[in-house]
Amino acid sequence: MPGIDPNFICHRLAINLNAKVVQQRKRKMSLEKQKAIKEETQKLVKANFIREVEYLT
Repeated sequence: MPGIDPNFICHRLAINLNAKVVQQRKRKMSLEKQKAIKEETQKLVKANFIREVEYLT
């Protein structure tokens, strides 16, 4: 927006560069729930609503 100082409106994340990366535990679910989640996820991927992402951690 013209006339507004970018330092005033910019969003910044407070990130600690010395923090260790922590991997979360996988949740334990029944086979029935796992199947339902997989089906729903596949529907969303097929509809291009979500996409698969790989993280380096």
